[in-house]
Amino acid sequence: MKLLVILCLSTLNSFAETIYITGSIESQNTQRVLMPLVPSFNGKISDMAAEGSQVKTGDFLLRVDGSSIDSQIETQIEQLEVFKATAKKNSLDLKIQLNQAQIAYEKANINKQIATMKAQVPLDFIGELAYKQNQLQLKNTEKSLQKATADLQEVKLKIRDNKQEIVLGVTQKQQKLDYLQETLSRFSIHAQQDGYVIYSTKAWTGEKIQTGDQMQSGSEVMSVSQNANLQIIAYINAIDIPKLHSKQKVNIQFDAYLGKQYQGKIIQVASGGEDKQVWGDALYYKTVIKILDKAPENLLLGMSALIEIKLEDKNL
Repeated sequence: MKLLVILCLSTLNSFAETIYITGSIESQNTQRVLMPLVPSFNGKISDMAAEGSQVKTGDFLLRVDGSSIDSQIETQIEQLEVFKATAKKNSLDLKIQLNQAQIAYEKANINKQIATMKAQVPLDFIGELAYKQNQLQLKNTEKSLQKATADLQEVKLKIRDNKQEIVLGVTQKQQKLDYLQETLSRFSIHAQQDGYVIYSTKAWTGEKIQTGDQMQSGSEVMSVSQNANLQIIAYINAIDIPKLHSKQKVNIQFDAYLGKQYQGKIIQVASGGEDKQVWGDALYYKTVIKILDKAPENLLLGMSALIEIKLEDKNL
């Protein structure tokens, strides 16, 4: 029986696999700077804070080329000013029309009052011809007053509609201008915390991102990390993910402190994989490793570490 147990244990241990991956030191207090949303979804970096520089909250970090947005803003401002000028001219024209319609209405109303008084003169006092002329004049003035009233009301409606069109037009153009200006403001990114600037690497080459590079919206360009609460960020091949278990323990060796081993454990594995074309066609999962032992005092952000992980196939 003892021999059978020993053989089983030996067989199980033979399936154990050890992998070695590299990671980099990062703070738990990290601001990740992403390429903002740009119209073409592909922005050009025009300026960056120097890598390794220490920044304070509010300091400049990244500027994306916004020349196309600048051009759109200039065009939109011009369109807004032209619209306002045209609206002002139209309002003045309508105001003149209102004054003219008001004068015409008042004149028609006076003529109608005069015609009404004449039409009330008895037939016996002025004769049949004059009486009929007065009655005809009254009908004509009534028609003129009706027309003048309708014309005045029409101008007032035009003025009302014109005011609504001006408000709507100015609002729409101003909102578009505000949107463009807000978009442009996002092209300049500032630090949200104190820390050190660390450039990200390109997934397809592994090279550091630099000024002048074209990046897709949402891509990580840099990070700002505090030199405290340090942890290790590493990427594990998708094929090895099923072999990890919760709170997997790992062994750590820092490149700057070779010969000494530290204990750590995996505390988080990303739910989705990332393409790391420089490493091959496989997917790699971002993994956060907590340093359990007291880390060296001079450990700095961005330093490399070698991670030893003993894997077990959960299907066995």
